[in-house]
Amino acid sequence: MSDPTPKKHGRISAELLQKIKDAVNITDVVGEHVVLRKSGANFSGLCPFHSERSPSFSVTESKQLFYCYGCKKGGDLIGFVTEIYGISFLEAIEDLAERAKIALPSDWNGEDSNDPETQKRRAAAREKTATAYRLNRFAAAFFHSTLSQLPAVEKYFENRGVGSELRRAFYVGAAPAAWDGLASHLVAKKAPLPLAVELGLIQPSQKNAQLSGPGYFDLFRNRAMFPILDTRGKVVGFGGRAMGSASAEKSEGEGPKYLNSKESTVFQKSQLAFGMFQAQKHIREKNEVILVEGYFDVLALHAAGFQNAVATCGTSLTREHLKLFGRFADKVIVLFDGDKAGISATARAMEVGLEAGQILYGAAMPEGLDPDEVLFSQNTGQPKPGGLEQMKTILAAAKPLLDSRIDDAVQYASQGPEQKTVALKQAAQWLVRYTDPVGREIRVQALQNRLGISRQLMNQAMGVTSGAGGRSSSSTPVTPTPRPVAPVPILIHNGLGRSEDILIHALVRLGLNSQPFQRASQNLPKANALWDLFEHPELRDFAEKFQAYTDNPAAAGERNSQLNSLLSTIQDSKARSSITEAIMQEEKTRYSEEEIKIAVDRSLGRLWARFSQQIKIAIAQAEAKKDAGLQAILMKEYLDVQRKLKEFSSFYDEA
Repeated sequence: MSDPTPKKHGRISAELLQKIKDAVNITDVVGEHVVLRKSGANFSGLCPFHSERSPSFSVTESKQLFYCYGCKKGGDLIGFVTEIYGISFLEAIEDLAERAKIALPSDWNGEDSNDPETQKRRAAAREKTATAYRLNRFAAAFFHSTLSQLPAVEKYFENRGVGSELRRAFYVGAAPAAWDGLASHLVAKKAPLPLAVELGLIQPSQKNAQLSGPGYFDLFRNRAMFPILDTRGKVVGFGGRAMGSASAEKSEGEGPKYLNSKESTVFQKSQLAFGMFQAQKHIREKNEVILVEGYFDVLALHAAGFQNAVATCGTSLTREHLKLFGRFADKVIVLFDGDKAGISATARAMEVGLEAGQILYGAAMPEGLDPDEVLFSQNTGQPKPGGLEQMKTILAAAKPLLDSRIDDAVQYASQGPEQKTVALKQAAQWLVRYTDPVGREIRVQALQNRLGISRQLMNQAMGVTSGAGGRSSSSTPVTPTPRPVAPVPILIHNGLGRSEDILIHALVRLGLNSQPFQRASQNLPKANALWDLFEHPELRDFAEKFQAYTDNPAAAGERNSQLNSLLSTIQDSKARSSITEAIMQEEKTRYSEEEIKIAVDRSLGRLWARFSQQIKIAIAQAEAKKDAGLQAILMKEYLDVQRKLKEFSSFYDEA
């Protein structure tokens, strides 16, 4: 049996996790995002992860857990932070440690090292990152306060429909026209100037008569400033729009119309979106991202009530952007400008989505217009008559981009064989790049029916197209015929298979020493342990550690803290939600004894089927080596396994 002493998950010690959780109350953190009201022993409120009118979200302070009975999300403090900010497990730990003012050891994130120099470098890197955030926040405050001193820039925001409330919400500002406005401010505050250079805030200058003395000049001058925040609200960089004649001040060498921060340890524009921090709550509620091109487009849409709008930071859409959006919503609507550049960018976005296995939606803008031009007058900042309804109509008409492109390709296919050939080749070049096999197969079949062609011809077209892209150019079907699926009910709860959910509830309520699991222990393949009944790797690990605690007499009476400690190591949100629900409802009998028995037997069937396959491989290897003795032993074992497998065949088909 495993040692019940505290373990490390990915080399993060359970002691460190518990220390952080002990220092921060989950109700305080959740209360920053949800209006909580006392409800018996718990707190309840409207779920921050889905839209609802009646509260189904619960926080149990005594267990330091949250759970939504509507969308089934749940977990501990660390789980809540990862979900609400869409950040990684490690980032959540770092964020909570900073909140609790707990210094993280040099090897906290799994990079164990006893070398003092290595530890020193890592500590310095963490301090540098923390200082970078502080510098950016300091610069944002400088730009925001400067805005009130530059009436022309303030008026410019007003004329673009960005009122005072929205300016505060997005913390927009202004960079003065002076060459060293920010630089002088940083010098006066004794800020680390080399790091400010690295972040793209200032630049060193050997000789410049226009400088007031610090030896550095500002990179952002005479610009409307847009702080770019990560999902936690930390300022990671800036976007700046040149004012030119919009400002009473005038400077030389303003540079491009739009200027972004330099890439740095905290600013990677391919992974960031302007407005994401402000929009994330609304994106979750609507399960939808509206993606636009410009900063003012985001602000205009938010001002008009479309608060799930974001923009890329002066770069094309990337797969990293889609990963970011995917943490909060399933649907992305591309609402780019109605000019040639916007149409081309939309086509590129579709291709990025296809390669990521995601269908993006497209909303067609009126020719030559930006989203903010539809909503607001560019001279007065007043809402355009009918603009709001027009934007609602535009967004409501959004269609899957791939389907729109296929429709465009096949609209003239009925005019003759040549037109049908062109349509087939055009559609095939997009379909072959779509990496989701189910979505692709559905569209392939639909296209076959529309064009009236055979599957063989469809496959040939796909093969020809994929060959041009470096893939196989054979006529082998792109989507293979699937193998028969085992006759196991596909009932999902918390995003897990029903059997997994039943087993985790039984484990938490009854323990592995209970009758259902002890019966299973007598029927396991020889290479398996009880926790192998769980297919999900993190649930398997949880069961093993939970059993270790259960078998430790010294740990008696500390069950809740043990469960909570183990829950901290679960990074998969589906597994975490299932365990949380089981812990919060362990006094209730969710599943019957018969349901538990069936779930256990189904898992046993899976293990015996896997063991059977392993023996088959071993037999083939023995036959290849002409080892008749070993082959005979394995064949006898194989027959024994088949008898055992037959016992559970009604629950799991080897297929």
